[in-house]
Amino acid sequence: MKKNTTNQLNSEKESVLYPKWEQIARPNQLIPQGNWNIWMILAGRGFGKTRSAAEAIKKWATNGEYKRIALISNTIQEARQVMVEGESGLISISHNINEQPKFLPSRRLLIWPNGAQATLYGAENYEQLRGPQFDAAWIDEFAKFKYPKETFEQLSFSLRLSTQPKLILTTTPRPIPFIKALMKRKDVVTVRGSSLENLNNLSPTFLKQLEYLKGTRLEAQEIYAEILENKQNTLWSWDDIGMCYKTPPHFLNNIIIGVDPAITASDTSDETGIIVAGMDSFGKAYVLDDLSLSALPNIWAKKVVDAYHKYNAKLVVIERNAGGNLLNNLIESIDNSIKIKSVYAHQSKITRAEPIALLYQKKMIFHARQFHKLEMQMATYEPGNKSPDRLDAMVWSMHELFYKISDIIPTIWSI
Repeated sequence: MKKNTTNQLNSEKESVLYPKWEQIARPNQLIPQGNWNIWMILAGRGFGKTRSAAEAIKKWATNGEYKRIALISNTIQEARQVMVEGESGLISISHNINEQPKFLPSRRLLIWPNGAQATLYGAENYEQLRGPQFDAAWIDEFAKFKYPKETFEQLSFSLRLSTQPKLILTTTPRPIPFIKALMKRKDVVTVRGSSLENLNNLSPTFLKQLEYLKGTRLEAQEIYAEILENKQNTLWSWDDIGMCYKTPPHFLNNIIIGVDPAITASDTSDETGIIVAGMDSFGKAYVLDDLSLSALPNIWAKKVVDAYHKYNAKLVVIERNAGGNLLNNLIESIDNSIKIKSVYAHQSKITRAEPIALLYQKKMIFHARQFHKLEMQMATYEPGNKSPDRLDAMVWSMHELFYKISDIIPTIWSI
C-alpha cells in the first residue's frame, strides 16, 4: 500500500513539473488529424520542430502503435546530439522512468521498455537504409542533406511494416526541388511556422540575433521559413553567393572603401552604402566589411574616415551624383589626409554590376564572412527596383580594384 502511495505521489509531482505535451504545445505542433503518410514541418529555427517530432515518436513508441522506427539526420553524430540526447531529444523529454528509452550508442539503437526500437542513421550513408524495415521514421533537417532525394527514396522502400507507415520530416526550408515536390503530394501534410511563434521559450541572446538578421535572406529563410528561390532577372544566384566565402590573406595589396551616399536620414531615406574591399597579390578581391547605415552625412562621413584608418585603405571611392563636391569636402573637413575619388553613375546599375557578377562566378571575388543585407540586395535586385545602396557601394569598390573605374576593360569577359 505504501509503495502505491509513493508511486502516486511521484506521478502527481511529475505531472506538475512536466505537464503533458498536449497541454503546452501549440496546435501546429501536434500530430495532424486525418489520413496522411508524411507530416512535413517547414519552420524557422526555434519554432520547436525537434520537440514536436520527438513528442510524436515518443507517443507512438510508448503506446506500441509503431515499434520499428528510423531516426535519420545529416550525420550519425547529429542524430545522436539532436534527436536523441538534445534538449528536445527523445531521452530529454521522457520524464517517466517507466517509459524512458535506453540508448545503446555502439548499436545506434534506442529501446523502450515495451520493446519498441528506434535506429539512428546518417544521410551521408543513406544506403544503410537498404535492407532494414520500419513502420515509422523521423528525418531531421532534410534540407541539409547532400542526397535528399536518394535518402528519401531509400527510406520509402524500407517503410513497409505497417498498413500505413508514418514519416515525420522536420527542416528549415531551402529551395531544393525535392521539398517543393513533396509539398504538392496529396498524402503530405505540410505545417509552416515562424520562430516568432515560440518567443516565450527563446533565450534573450537568440532574440537579439533576430534583430541583427532583420531584412536579410537568413531572416526570411531561417526565421520565417520562406523558401527563397533564384529570380530569373537577377545577376547573382543564391548558389553564387553561397560559394563566395573565403578567409582573406593577412596582407592585401590594395584596400578600397566604396561609398554610395545618402543625403538625408529619414525613415524613408536610403542607407549610405559603405563597403570595404581589398585585393590580394593573386588578383582576387575580398569584401572585408559592410559598414552601411542610415545616418546624416556628418555621421557616415566620420564612419568612412574611421574605416579608412582601421583598414589602412588607399582610397575612398564615392558616387558624386547627389551631393557634388560637398560630400568630398565633408570627409576632407574631418581628415584632409583621406584620398578621395569621385565617380559618376553614367551607366545603369545593372550595366555597372554585370562584369562584377561575372567575377563572382569566376571565383575572383569572395566575402570574408556573411554580409546578410548586402547579399540580400545582390540576390534580389532587378532593373527598376529601388536603388540598392550596399550593392552600389560594393560595385564601385570592385570596379576600382579591377578596372580603375574610368576604364571598363572589355577583357573581363575572357578572365
